[in-house]
Amino acid sequence: MGKSDEEKRLAEYQAALDADDEEDAKKARLFDPADLLKSVRAIRQKKIPGLGLVNYGVLTFDEMIEAGKIEDKAEQAKTTLWMMLHKAHPDVKKEDIGKYPGKKVILLLKLLKDSNDNFLPEQKKSPSGSKSTVKRK
Repeated sequence: MGKSDEEKRLAEYQAALDADDEEDAKKARLFDPADLLKSVRAIRQKKIPGLGLVNYGVLTFDEMIEAGKIEDKAEQAKTTLWMMLHKAHPDVKKEDIGKYPGKKVILLLKLLKDSNDNFLPEQKKSPSGSKSTVKRK
C-alpha cells in the first residue's frame, strides 16, 4: 500500500524541519564564560541625538551591586553613569557628572537604562495616572 500525497508531503516537511534543526545545531555556539569577560571589557558606542557618539562601558555584576547599595536614587544614578563613562573616559571624575547640563545627563541616563537592562528601576505608574498610595490595613 503506497503513501498518500498527504503522508508524502508530511514526510517532506519533517525532513526539511530535521535539516533545519541540524543546521541550527551546527550554528549554535557553545557558552564560554571567558566571552563574558571579554564583552564586559569592550568599550561600546551608541549614537544619541543631542550628544553624538557616546563611548561607554557596561557594568559588571559587582559594580551593579555596589551602585545598588546607594539608597539615594539620584546619587545612585550619578554613580552608575560615572562608572559607565569612566570606563571609556578615565579622565571623567564622579563629581563632574553633577556639573553637566541637566538635559544632557537625562540623555546619558537613558543610555544607562537601555544599556544595562533597566538596572535603575523605573517608577511604576498607575493606569489612571494617580500617585501611588499606601494601602490601609
